[in-house]
Amino acid sequence: MNYKKICRSAGQELEDILDFANMVFSMNGDSIDFGAFYPKAYSDKRCGLVTHHVIEENGKIRALLDSYPIMMRLESEKLTDKLIELKAAYIGTVSVHPNTRNKGYLTELMRYAEEDALAQGYALMMLDGNRHRYQHYGYERAGIRYSFHVAFRNIRHCCAELYDAEYAEKPIYSFEEIDSAGSPYLDGMFELYNRQNMVARKRDDFWFCLQSGHAATFAVLRGERLAGYVSLNEGEQYVLEFEMDENAQIPKMIYDLMAGMDCAQLGIHVGMDECGKIEYLEKLCNNYNASMSHHIKILDYEAVLTFLFCWKQKYGRLVPNDYIVGVKKGKDSSVKNYLISVREDGTKVTRTDKKADAVFEELEFVTMLTTSLYFIEQQKGSESKIKNAPAGWFPLPFYLPDADAF
Repeated sequence: MNYKKICRSAGQELEDILDFANMVFSMNGDSIDFGAFYPKAYSDKRCGLVTHHVIEENGKIRALLDSYPIMMRLESEKLTDKLIELKAAYIGTVSVHPNTRNKGYLTELMRYAEEDALAQGYALMMLDGNRHRYQHYGYERAGIRYSFHVAFRNIRHCCAELYDAEYAEKPIYSFEEIDSAGSPYLDGMFELYNRQNMVARKRDDFWFCLQSGHAATFAVLRGERLAGYVSLNEGEQYVLEFEMDENAQIPKMIYDLMAGMDCAQLGIHVGMDECGKIEYLEKLCNNYNASMSHHIKILDYEAVLTFLFCWKQKYGRLVPNDYIVGVKKGKDSSVKNYLISVREDGTKVTRTDKKADAVFEELEFVTMLTTSLYFIEQQKGSESKIKNAPAGWFPLPFYLPDADAF
């Protein structure tokens, strides 16, 4: 077994890596062309971003795991530090040849990738896939994602309630598919994207990210003016991401979209922090549900907690207070305590030797403090681990649109 870390692949080397991944997934019953599926990582202009962790036998690839860098950013006039960044690594294209399974290759690659992330100063690692498979490697699903289910027959009634009859029935918005990086609408779309509480793209990778997963992205036009954008999954059954210049126009935009597509049912995904959108999506939907978002593994608790609290402070007021959480880490279950100090102008997290108000296992920490499990735990009353938690602090936000996933 020979391990290789490949930082800047191109040409034949990249072709061999992608051929291996495509072959493994096709043998598993899936058919994916990773080069086309993730242009943000594997296109000619972007292929230098990914770190490939490879295990070879006799010069042939037998296991592969790729790491894609993401810089999560917060900008806020509310906070003392106007720009807060969190350096994260997204794990993807996990491929092990069927003939070499049960040799521990995936375990080795996960270890190498984490060591590399730590060496490069990453605070967080993320991935997608089977929850219980990746719990074994220290990953747990985080955050709350709302999925709204819209039926065309329902949205007509919603628009009739919100708008006057002539406006509700008359087509107002048109949709122009963005098919190249040269579209004149992309600059305006990126400005709308940057209104989100947390962003993870820059202008030069915005278009590449929107292409992820063969998504179809449309400029939303009102007359000749850009009013928003909407990104749909390949089968056009789900709105993966959208932005509008006026949230009050969301029901009308969705109505015109579904009418133009002759679409009877549509799903819409948003994060729990997108309060302005949720207000109107709740009005127009037939029903909705809450689920967890991506798997995460925290490498730097001070950095991640600071970031998540500042993220929450962008859209809600947190009562100033101090709270100490303990995290059981490692095989020896040693506990490290972190003092969370929330103030009006931001949050500071530091290591402390003071007694913790609550102690969690690492996976439990993620689900308890970032998912709807927090509300279940609250109902235990005096038996709850979080009975002393400051009101309104939790759950913390964590959600990335599919365009940022890998």
